[in-house]
Formats: sequence, C-alpha cells, structure tokens
Amino acid sequence: MKRLRLSAQIFILVASMIVLTLGVALLLFNHQLRANLEDAQGERVMGLAAVLADREDVKTALEARPIVHDARSPLRQTIERLRERLGVDFITVMDLDHLRLTHPDPDQVGRYFRGGDEGPALAGESYLSRSEGTLGVSIRGFSPVIDAKGTVIGAVSTGVTLNRVGLLLAERRQGLLLGIVLLMLVGAASAWCLARYIKRILLGFEPHQISQWVRERQAMLASLHEGVLAINGAGQVTLVNPAACQLLNPLGADDGSGIPASTLKELFDSAMPTLDRRLTLNGRALIVNRVPIRGERGAGGSVVTLRDRSEVNRLAEELTGVSRYAQALRASTHEFKNRLHVILGLVQLRDLGRLERYLRELDDTLIAPAAARIAGVRDPVLAGFLLAKGSEARERRVAFEIELESEIPAPDDSETLHLLVSIIGNLVENAFEAVAGRESPQVSLTLGVDGGALSLHVSDNGGGMDEDQQQRAIEQGVSSKGEGRGYGLAMVKTHIESLGGALALYSTLGRGTLVEVTVPYGMVVTQVTDGVT
Repeated sequence: MKRLRLSAQIFILVASMIVLTLGVALLLFNHQLRANLEDAQGERVMGLAAVLADREDVKTALEARPIVHDARSPLRQTIERLRERLGVDFITVMDLDHLRLTHPDPDQVGRYFRGGDEGPALAGESYLSRSEGTLGVSIRGFSPVIDAKGTVIGAVSTGVTLNRVGLLLAERRQGLLLGIVLLMLVGAASAWCLARYIKRILLGFEPHQISQWVRERQAMLASLHEGVLAINGAGQVTLVNPAACQLLNPLGADDGSGIPASTLKELFDSAMPTLDRRLTLNGRALIVNRVPIRGERGAGGSVVTLRDRSEVNRLAEELTGVSRYAQALRASTHEFKNRLHVILGLVQLRDLGRLERYLRELDDTLIAPAAARIAGVRDPVLAGFLLAKGSEARERRVAFEIELESEIPAPDDSETLHLLVSIIGNLVENAFEAVAGRESPQVSLTLGVDGGALSLHVSDNGGGMDEDQQQRAIEQGVSSKGEGRGYGLAMVKTHIESLGGALALYSTLGRGTLVEVTVPYGMVVTQVTDGVT
C-alpha cells in the first residue's frame, strides 16, 4: 500500500480537525440560535397578548350579549390588520366558552380553540405555551381579558408557528454558514501552509525515511573508530558517539553531556572550519577536525571529529614499513632480472663453461656473503628486508655493510617488528641519500642484542651536518631536501619513544653522520624438552 506523503497527512489531519470542530460549533450555534429565537418570539407574543387583552374593543366584544362570532365583524378585521402588521401567525380572541371571535382563517371563527392549553388563561393566568393548533405547532402567548370589575370575560392568544421561527433561523443562519465556510477555507489554507513548512524543515524527507536514517546513523556512529561530537547553536552537546567518550575520557563534566566545559571550549572555540588540528585533551594526543553547520538563519552549531594521534601514527608506521618492503623488493627484483638476463644470454649462446663460472661468482661474491652477513638474524621478515636493502645498495652503487655483534632473535610481537623495519628503513634511506654523489659512498649498519636491549648504529660518509642542523634534524617537516620532506627522522624518533628507547645523533661536516638507537627488545624464547624443540 502506497504511503501518503507527510504534507498530505498533515493537511488531511489538520483540515479534518478544523472541519469537525467548525461542524460541531455550527450545530451548537444553530441550537443556541433557535433557542434564542424561540425565547425572543415567546417574549414578543406574551407582550402582544397582554396589550391586546387590554384593548377596549376586545373587552366590548366579549361583554356584548350575545357575543358575535362572525368572520366579518369589525373586531376580526381590526385584529387581522394588526396581525399582518406585527408579523405573527395568529391572534385569537376567545370567550369563556372557548369559542373564537377572531382567527386568520375565517372558517375557524365561532369554533372551539384547539390546543388544550387555554384553560389557565380563562382562569386568569398569563403564560407562554407550545402546542399544536389548526396552523400547526406554535409558540403561544396567553393573557386573560378582565373587565372593569376584575372579572375574567375571555382570553387573547397570540402566536407564531415553528415554521416562521424556522424561516427566521434560516435567514440568520445564512450569515453564520458563510462565516463557517470562510473559516474552513482559512483553516484548510493554514493546514496546507503548515504542512509545507514542516516539509521544508524536514528538507523534503518523509518520516519513515528519517527514522531509517536515524537508525543507520546510530549504527554508523557506534561502529566508527573516530570520535564524533555535535553541538547546537546554543552551545549544547547534541551528539556524542562511544568512540568520542572513550577518547575524551572526561572527569567532572558539568553540563550533563559527559564532556567538561573546558574541553568543549577548546573544541568549539572558533566559528571557522578547523582541519587536522593537533590538541592534547585529557592526556590524549588528538587530531581534531571541526566543521560548522550552516542553518537557515546562519551558524547552527558544529560537528567535530576526533582521532587518536597514536592510532594515526601506527597506521603510518605500517604504511611506511610496507613502503620500505616494496622499495627493497623492487631493487632485489631489478637485480635478479639483470642476473637472469645474463644467465639466459649465456644459455642461448650455449656457453656452459662461462655460465658455470658466472654462477660460481654469484655464489662466492654476492649470495653467500650476503647470506653469511645476516645468518644471525632469526626473524625471516627482518632478514629478507636486510637482504633486499643490500640489493638496493648495490643498485645505487653504495657499499653497504651489515655487521651483527650478536645473534638477533625474533621479536616477541609483530608490532615491534614493524617498528624496527620502519626505523632501520628510514635511517638507512637517509644514509643512502646522504652519500649520493660521493666518490666512494659507504653506509654501515651494526645490530646487536645485549641485556634485553637492541642497539643499532647507522653510519655514512656523507656531507654531515653542523650543530644547528643536528638540533633541527628530528623536527617534523625540517629538511634540506626540499618541500614535503623531513618526516623520516621525526617518525623514527616517535617510533623509538613508543618502544621506550633512545636516539643519539653525531655528525661532522664533511665527514659523515652516525645515528645510535637503543630500544628494549622482547624476544621469542625457545625451550628444548626431551630433544624436541
């Protein structure tokens, strides 16, 4: 079944309520108007009956003997002229025998009064009654006719039928109906405008769509690792996802949102967008992005996203490690392809003797020495990486020496391995770049483990640095190699600090640079039991 649009639902609901309300009001007004008209007509006929009962010609006609019951009598002619001028349906003068002296219908003159409500009037009472007579149901006013001696000699009844009351009601109801219709039209137009306004506020979306989006938003915010906060134009927090609560970890909040006022001021203190701002809040290093919400009347609040800088650094470390792997493997692949081409050429020439000597030379001069240099590295990933860096050095025509002061056991967790690859890769890469263009470029890497600590030294015979350059070398973005550089040593320092280690830099202009790194090193312990490792 197709759903009605929100605007149509609001219009139908509001318009129906308006029509129902005005309909009930019309019924109440109509009832009250009829009651008022009947009361007014009742007072009128009562007063008219009392006046007519006091007329001399009426008294004279009732005192006459015999009483004349004739439709052509002067009294009836006079009374009929008065009735037409006063706008009542009947004026009846009756004697004590209940016989009519006057009536609008000439044939009813001389006949008994109909209705059965005239008795109290002939007994001397004045009153208002409703009964059915020859003209139909009517509102009647009765007044006794009293002679000079105070004796009741007859009665006068004046009245208006309910048909006449209905005609009067219809005349007055026309204006009421016109007003009701006008109010209904105004109400319908107002309902339509209200529906359009609500639709515009909801950006044209239907309630079921908004409900679905709210559920999706809640699920999305709960699944995000980034913290998300929203604040309205009045400075009140309207949204905080679980990640934001965990990142801020607030204490002593004072606005009921779980976020301290000082923290909110720090996050929302500007009306301008903020991108990748670095803040330290509640002891956490965060990267903050802030975007203002623009409403119909200007700024309507802000949305802030928070990211733990340590997590960003970890992702960068992994990316850097992968980049180092890829760079080293590219060099190894290039070197392997060159050797493969030589082997294929010798095979095509069928020079098996030269091919045998070439393979022996490779084993003696490259493969065996390189394998021997890293024989003490127990982790295959780290060993493969060092082999690949050796291939890269040969491609760059750099004399790269690897020296192991002791066996290097495998680390006890993969994160330490990734950090080591990133540290060694950055330091060796910096050394390769430092010796580029030198006559005899030399780079050496020394590794050793002693007392639960790993030490590594990277030295080169490059151009070196003065004291000022050494002090600024580990600052992020500071480099003499051009724009977009200067992140390697800063990242190395961050990695070393995350491992709880230390870094020392020594350099002399014209003589080269030495970098010493010491970090705690957890190792995989291998136990031997009953001859089984």
